[in-house]
Amino acid sequence: MANFLLTKKAVDDLSDIWNYTVDQWSEKQADFYYQMLLDHCKEIAENPALGKNYEGVVKLIFGHRAGRHIIFYRKLNVNEVEIARILHEQMDLRNRIRE
Repeated sequence: MANFLLTKKAVDDLSDIWNYTVDQWSEKQADFYYQMLLDHCKEIAENPALGKNYEGVVKLIFGHRAGRHIIFYRKLNVNEVEIARILHEQMDLRNRIRE
């Protein structure tokens, strides 16, 4: 079974996304979107080839679109990926991912 690990930054991103969604829409929508992002993380772990190579942003990093966000990850081994960041598509990806 494939696994995914979340970096501290990715955990912070998820928290920020949830809080923003609660403020803008509702807790129900925040829970729905949060779960959708986690489901995409599981899908990435099961099939790391889903993502697009974002080497122009950071070396050895891939990204997979989920809703209005991009889940950035690294392949650690055959059964494991590391979710590095979860960033909104309109953010300055190059600078935010390096924070």
